[in-house]
Amino acid sequence: MKSNQIKQAFESIQADSDLADRVIDAAAGEPLHRKGHAKPLYVAVIGCLAGVLATGGVAYAVVNSSYFASAWGNHGNGESVTWTNGGSSGTKYTYTREFGDGIAPQSLEGAVQKVNLSVEGNGYTLDIHEMAIDENGCGAVTFTLSNPNGVNYYKPAAELGELVLYGEEEGGVSTPSMNFGEEWADTRCTIDKDTSSDTVINGTMYFASWNRDRDLRHAVTWNISWTEGKGEDAKVIEVSTPEFNVGAHVDTKELRSDDSPLEISPFSIQTHIDDLGYEAVDHKLTVSYKDGSEQIIEDDDAGAYNFYVSMARNSGENIWVPTRLINVDQVVSVTLEGTRCTSTGETETEVPFTIVYS
Repeated sequence: MKSNQIKQAFESIQADSDLADRVIDAAAGEPLHRKGHAKPLYVAVIGCLAGVLATGGVAYAVVNSSYFASAWGNHGNGESVTWTNGGSSGTKYTYTREFGDGIAPQSLEGAVQKVNLSVEGNGYTLDIHEMAIDENGCGAVTFTLSNPNGVNYYKPAAELGELVLYGEEEGGVSTPSMNFGEEWADTRCTIDKDTSSDTVINGTMYFASWNRDRDLRHAVTWNISWTEGKGEDAKVIEVSTPEFNVGAHVDTKELRSDDSPLEISPFSIQTHIDDLGYEAVDHKLTVSYKDGSEQIIEDDDAGAYNFYVSMARNSGENIWVPTRLINVDQVVSVTLEGTRCTSTGETETEVPFTIVYS
């Protein structure tokens, strides 16, 4: 996406309450350059406790980890952020994203892998710190992006927790990206507002591979890029970290509904529905726990976007990377609701569906 398009898109946001004065109200723009249907915010460090956490009468030990506090906490946003997006028709829609507390169950003690790789370019340094990844090819990696002359990022986006940079502008770089071998991953970067400054950005990159069977066999690299020259002479320069060979992958658990499987991990949910794909609208995805509580990951009707990545693969797989860790051991079921849109000639039919995995 071009720099002016990003600005136009973010100018469409009107944040609620104390954010309202800091974000401009205008026409809605399009998402960042991204496949699938992952929704950027403008569209649609707490420490961990060591000991025993009681949840619904079930006690379990938790991980004391700066990684989980950073990657699966609230990034300095509090419990949630709310924003309003309005189009040219004048209709405004309100969206909410809720965050986790950064507390992880003891079962994830060995999940975090130290990466400790760096790359430099155009005055910037990208340091990759720690990563955790599951068998769905999804997870999160913590990073620092620094430039002694200042990091050129878009401030209204950062107010809502999202990191957007301009690789096309002089002295800028693109938002960091990630590759499995030669294949790029679908990613979203957030900024930790409590620990970042104009010259040092501490953030987390959430990711999902496009083909886990293919991508998980390859080493990982992280990249920054920028544009040199103007007009017809302009060219994009990209530099990458050395390769990182992933060690352990966090296990997934399979749930089923008839012949349709679902794989769930603390970091992601993946469904396999051949006739769902891009033709399904108005999703609602809910995780139900043994203590009777629910974790709503997506609810289009209610404007609840409690995920960082949501995408559909061409193979009929749908992936969500939620904002809160999923306590897989306590999951009873996962419910996916939506509407299938089918066309016969000039006639379009909407058929609601509910699929319960257990």
